[in-house]
Amino acid sequence: MKFIQPNHWQPKGIDDLEPNAWQALRRRESTSVIAGPGAGKTEFLAQKAAYLLETGLCPPNKKILAISFKTDAAKNLADRVKERCPEELSNRFISITFDAFTKSLVDRFRMALPERYRPSKRYEISFPTFRQEKQLISSFKNNFSNAVGIYSFTQRLQNMNLFIGSVQIGDPNLTWLEEQFLAFWLSQQIYYADGISRVSFLALNRLAECIVRNNDHVRRSIRASYPIVFVDEFQDTTFAQYDFLSSVFKSSTAEVTAVGDYKQRIMGWAGARGDAFHQFEADFSAHRYSLLLNHRSSPELVRIQHVIAQAIDQEVREVQTSNGNLVSGDAAWICCSYNINQEAAHLAQWIANDIQGRSLNPRNYSILVRQKPEDYEQPLSYYLAQHGLSLRNESVKIGQTTLQDLLAEELTTLFATLLRLGLGCRNARAWNQLSSDIQILRNTNQEDEKALRQVELELTKFISTLRMLMRQPLTSIKGRDVFKRTIKFINSDDLRSSFSRYATGDLLEINLAALEEFFTSCIDTQISWVGLLDEFEGTNHIPLMTIHKSKGLEFDTTIFMGIDDNAWWSYRQGDTEGLSTFFVALSRAKQRAIFSYCQERGQRIKVADFYVLLATAGVQEYVLPPHVVA
Repeated sequence: MKFIQPNHWQPKGIDDLEPNAWQALRRRESTSVIAGPGAGKTEFLAQKAAYLLETGLCPPNKKILAISFKTDAAKNLADRVKERCPEELSNRFISITFDAFTKSLVDRFRMALPERYRPSKRYEISFPTFRQEKQLISSFKNNFSNAVGIYSFTQRLQNMNLFIGSVQIGDPNLTWLEEQFLAFWLSQQIYYADGISRVSFLALNRLAECIVRNNDHVRRSIRASYPIVFVDEFQDTTFAQYDFLSSVFKSSTAEVTAVGDYKQRIMGWAGARGDAFHQFEADFSAHRYSLLLNHRSSPELVRIQHVIAQAIDQEVREVQTSNGNLVSGDAAWICCSYNINQEAAHLAQWIANDIQGRSLNPRNYSILVRQKPEDYEQPLSYYLAQHGLSLRNESVKIGQTTLQDLLAEELTTLFATLLRLGLGCRNARAWNQLSSDIQILRNTNQEDEKALRQVELELTKFISTLRMLMRQPLTSIKGRDVFKRTIKFINSDDLRSSFSRYATGDLLEINLAALEEFFTSCIDTQISWVGLLDEFEGTNHIPLMTIHKSKGLEFDTTIFMGIDDNAWWSYRQGDTEGLSTFFVALSRAKQRAIFSYCQERGQRIKVADFYVLLATAGVQEYVLPPHVVA
C-alpha cells in the first residue's frame, strides 16, 4: 500500500490533537507522556499507532507492541486502532497485557529455564492470598531459623510483591538468604505431587525475565519484531514489570512510549514503583510531555478534581476541559445515611429517578467501592430490583478469571457478536466487523476472492442456523446446544493460530471454561433469548466494581460507596496512594460524582482527609432524615 508522508498525516476519527500530544506523537525516540484523567491516553496511543503504521515509520515487516495492565484496556486499544487503520496495518498492532505477554514467553521457551525452575508443561495459574503468603514466609523462617539475619530478612518480605520484583533468578549478586528464599518461593509453585505446577503471574514474570536476560536469541527476536513499544498506565508498573521491560528493551534501539498519570498510582500494594516515570526517563533517555486537556469531565468536576490533585502534588498544573455541564444543580455531593438499608434504598430511588428524568441507560451509572464489592451487592440489588433495575458485580470471580476480564476477551466478543446476529439483529457495522474477524480467524488471504467468498458463505450459513435455533423458545438444553455449536464454529485451533495470547499455554482453556460457566448461569435465570443476551452482556445492568477495576472506564455518574474507616482500614493521613485511589474514583465521572457515607459501616476518623478536601472544593454534605430509615 502507499504510505502517507509524515508531514501530511492527519488524526483519524477526531478533529485534532493538543500541541503537546502532536510533539509526543512525532517524537522518534523514547517518550513519557503524563496524561491526567480524561486526557485521552488510549486515544493518543491509537493515533500514534495509526501515524507510525500509515506513514511507514513502523516498517512493513515490523510490529508495534502495546502493553496494558488490564485485558479490557488492551482490547479497547486494539479496537481503536482497528477503527483507524486498514486491516493490513492494524494486524501489525499487538495489544496485550503484561501478564499475558510474560506467560506466552514462558509457554514458548519453558525449556530454556534451568530445570529446577521449570514449571510443568501444563500448569495452572494460582492467585496466592495474603494469608498464604504469610504462611509461606513463616514456613521459610522455620526452615532457616538458624540462619544469620533471618529475622531482619523476613521483615523485608512483608511486601512480597516488592521484594520478588526486585530480585532476579540466577543473579550472582544475591545474598545467600535472598537466593534461598527465591528458590523456596518458586519450588512451592512448581513442585506438586500430581506433577502439575500452580504458578502465579508474578512467578511467570520472574521466569520470563530470566529467559530474556539469559537467552540472546529470544531477546534479539523480540527486539527485531517490536521496534516500537507502548506501555499504558505506566504509573502502576511494578518493580517486576519494569525489570522485565528493562531486560527486554533497555540498551536497544526500541522506541518506548510510556503513558500514564502519577496522580493515579494505586497499585503500590502490588509492588508498583513510586518512581516509575523518573526511572524510565533516566534508563531510556525519554523526554517528558504533559497533556493538559480533559475530554471526559464537566468543568465543575474538573475543578473538584484539581483540589484533590493538589493534595497529591502541590505543583500539579491545572487542566482545561472540552466538555460542558449537562446537568443542573450540584455536580457532586456527599450523602450521609444511618444504616445500610437506608443507604441502599435512597441510592436506588435516586438512580431510578435520574434514569427516568434524563433518559439514560443503567450502564451510564457505576457503583465504586474500595474493596469487597460483595459486601455492598445484596442490599443494593434488593432495592434496585424494586425499581426494575439490576446490579452486576463485575469483579466477581468466574473460574480462574473475573467477569470483567472474561467479557473483554476476543473469544467472548466473537461469541457475543455471533449470538446477537443470530438473534436477528440488523447491524451492518457488526456484520462487517464479524466478517473481518472470521477472515482473520480462518487465516484468509485478502487477495484470494474465492477464499473470501467461502468464509462469507460459511458465516452466512452459520448465522442462518443460529436464527433457526433461536426462533424456538429458550430452554436449558437449547441454550447449551447453541453454546456448543457457536464454540465449535469459532474453532479453538483457529483462535490459537490467530491470537498470539492464545497460541500457547492454557489461557484459552481457562477462558472457555469461564465462558461456559457464566453463559450457563445466565441461561438458568432467563426465559427468552433476548433476556439471555442482555443478561450475558450486562446491557441494562448497573456495574458494581472496585476502584482498581474502574481504571480506564468512564460513566456519566459515579457513586462512590464505603468512604469509612473500615473500608479504608490501612489509610493513614496524607497517604499518597490512598489519595490517588480517591482521585481515580472521582475522575471516572463525566457529569456527576456522589459520595455515600453510611454510619453503620464505620466511622470516618481515619478518612477525615477525604471529607476535608471535598469541603475545600465546595462539595456539600446532606444527611438523610432519620424518619426515612428503612
